[in-house]
Amino acid sequence: MKRAVLVILVAGVFAGVAANAVGAPGNIDQGIRSEQARGAEAIMDLLDQKERGLKRREATLEAREADLRTAEADLAARLEEIKNVRDEIQQMLVELDEEQKLRVTTLVKMMESMRDKQAAAVLDKTEDVVALEVLMRMNTAKAGKAMAKMDPARAAFFADKLGAPPLPQGAL
Repeated sequence: MKRAVLVILVAGVFAGVAANAVGAPGNIDQGIRSEQARGAEAIMDLLDQKERGLKRREATLEAREADLRTAEADLAARLEEIKNVRDEIQQMLVELDEEQKLRVTTLVKMMESMRDKQAAAVLDKTEDVVALEVLMRMNTAKAGKAMAKMDPARAAFFADKLGAPPLPQGAL
């Protein structure tokens, strides 16, 4: 069997040498084949170049996608941080509101313990928002007596505010 394969190979080599002889009829076929081989090599080179270009583009896109994922993660972290800060601020505002309510409650108790004329004098000089809040929380009889001792223009101002339709909290 090995001998038969060896004989076929040697015969193929001799046939190829004979075909390459100058003026041999197979020489034209060989020229066409070499032209086809060069064309095929050129096409292969173009395909290789295109493949390398596509690989570069793919690598660039992958790098951009990685950058976008990183930026997205950073934004998500910042958004979470902002939400935490917002929650802290809201908690602080709630605490401040509670503290303000306690202060106003204390002020109301003080005003109710004063004489009408003294309370009127203090409320006349107090900021409008604070004075209005105190008057709204005071015992109505004591608030009325204090308003009676106030400057009439100032008492009228408070009466208008107290009689106006309710506003949302914090609108004053």
